[in-house]
This record gives sequence, structure tokens and C-alpha cells, in this order.
Amino acid sequence: MKKLALALVLALSVFALSGCALFGPEEETFSGTGMTIVLDDTFLVSDSVVAPLFITSLKHIFMGLRETKSDALSVGIDSLSEYIEAVLDNSGHSSVTVYESESGEYFYAYYSATVDEIEYGYMIVCMEGTSHYYLMNFGCLYKELEDNKEQYISWADTITVE
Repeated sequence: MKKLALALVLALSVFALSGCALFGPEEETFSGTGMTIVLDDTFLVSDSVVAPLFITSLKHIFMGLRETKSDALSVGIDSLSEYIEAVLDNSGHSSVTVYESESGEYFYAYYSATVDEIEYGYMIVCMEGTSHYYLMNFGCLYKELEDNKEQYISWADTITVE
């Protein structure tokens, strides 16, 4: 009887401890500067001088900023495809391939950058709102980018802009 009780307690303990792993993190909605995205509850909003919306987890970052269409037009940019090309050109990544999302809601591309001798991989996402263009990036260690591409697409599909 004691062995049965011990086995039952052990089994329940294993189930309780693995419950989080079985169900995973919960979805959480983050908003700021005209952008809303659904990530998971492993992310936290952080302050950053890099972007007005900066969200981090232990393995990923998400950052977003926007620019008025009138500012973009003043330098000859009058479409979303021109906007992502200009952003990539200005950042030295003009040779990367630009993709359009299945929904047609955004353009995206992958690139890498080295910061303090650590190589990071990024997925840039550009969307068009009513009066702004939005520039957003997902990021992780470069060696993990390939494994994260599907997740980044899934998260990008949840983004809405004003």
C-alpha cells in the first residue's frame, strides 16, 4: 500500500512539474507606438534608446519604430516595397532577398549583424499604416535564426498597426 501511495505521489508530482512544459507559455499582447503584437508571456517590455517599442525574452528580441509617410515621401519613398528596400540599403543589407507575407500585409527579410563580436540573426518586418511606415525586427543568436524563422513568421502575422 505504501509503495502504491508513493508511486501515485511521484506520478502526480511529475505531472504537476511537467504541466508547464506540456502547455507552454501563454500568449500575451504587447502594444506601443502604434503597433500591437501577440508574443508569449516569456517576453517583457524594456526601455531602450534603440526603438520606442523594445520587448525581450531570454532568447529573442522584438523592436519596433515608425516613420511618417510624409517624411518618407520627402526622400522619394512612396510605397511599402520602396520603404523596406531603402531601410535595407541604408543599413548595408541591400543584397538580401525581400519576401512578401502570404497575406500581403507586410514585407520581410533576414540578415545578420555582429555586435561586440557576437553574431545575431534578424528578421526585419515592414508594414504600412494609415499615416506611418513601421519598421520592426525580431532577433536572436545567428546560429538559432534558421530554427526561429517559422516562429518569427507566426509572430509577425499577429502584428497590427495604426
